[in-house]
Amino acid sequence: MSIVWQYFPFYIILVLLIQLVPVRINIFFVRENIDDFVTIRFNTLYSLLRYSVEIPLLQQKTPLDLTMEAELKAGQDMHVAEKKKAFSLLDLDWDVIRKYLDYFKNNKRIFSFLARFYTRAMTVEKLVLKVRAGVDDAALTGMISGFYWIVTGFFTSLARQWLHLKEQPVFGLSPDFSPEPVFAIRLDTVVSFRIGHFTVMGFLLLLTKIRGGRT
Repeated sequence: MSIVWQYFPFYIILVLLIQLVPVRINIFFVRENIDDFVTIRFNTLYSLLRYSVEIPLLQQKTPLDLTMEAELKAGQDMHVAEKKKAFSLLDLDWDVIRKYLDYFKNNKRIFSFLARFYTRAMTVEKLVLKVRAGVDDAALTGMISGFYWIVTGFFTSLARQWLHLKEQPVFGLSPDFSPEPVFAIRLDTVVSFRIGHFTVMGFLLLLTKIRGGRT
């Protein structure tokens, strides 16, 4: 027992140092009309631990139905799990959704605090958004282009105020005058936190749970 107390300060220092380790999250999203591809990669302990969730296929057959294939990998190639699921908005359990909405409503102060805390804590290391869109009407395509640059300019202004930008966001737009309407998105972003930021969130959520789900 004396050995434990002897090394106790080193344990505390080690735990505090771990809280400073960065966690990088890379989100890569591609949308071609109604088909999507999403990859979310987690990287921490200076690339010693790496996980990725790939959704190679998200097909929308009808406006209310989606088919999703998700794959979880550890490191570069080690396969962990794979899941395929078809779901519809008509099959949603609205009672469960209502319970979650009530939970967020009852705890809106703590979630509002977490939102402000993480916008300040998050560092945006990379943000690249490229869009290809348009219709056969040149005037309407021009209006779409103008609206895109207005939205991205407004977003960039807000991001500079609320987020830590390591690099300036990169936006691009390619007008397309095809006979059929075209809409394609390519998003590649990397954000980073500290492990301590997630520790704070876990502690606050646990405190909320102990207090009966209310703040």
